[in-house]
Amino acid sequence: MSIKRDLLRERLFDPKFYNTLYIRKEDEEAARNEHVEILVELLCDVKHKAARQDVLNFLKKEPKAVNLLIQAISEAKGDKKVLVSVCWEADLDCHEYLPFFTDIVLKDNYEVALEAFTVIEHISGEIAPEQATGLIARIR
Repeated sequence: MSIKRDLLRERLFDPKFYNTLYIRKEDEEAARNEHVEILVELLCDVKHKAARQDVLNFLKKEPKAVNLLIQAISEAKGDKKVLVSVCWEADLDCHEYLPFFTDIVLKDNYEVALEAFTVIEHISGEIAPEQATGLIARIR
């Protein structure tokens, strides 16, 4: 038994037999930012117009992509209208982000606000009554 244990120790502590991958928080954030940039480019750059429907289909199937899209919208400057419109064009489940889109309706320019209002109209998930009351009060 001790021979096996010694062999295991030798292998476990010998770098020839294992590799360790360390993921730092900064690397994870950098990768996420890179994904956001790629998503924005695919949706907003006219040279990718032919692939737009494929991107919309991908967004609809990938639940984590909604979070990337929301991050892209919150960081967007010139492409905000296009990014917001993707939410309803791809029929994404955005009910968790109702306060986010309400803020866009209240604070952004008319075109972006209109797209955000369309997203709100297409929300089909459950909205808690207290959340709805709070948002209505904020709108008034």
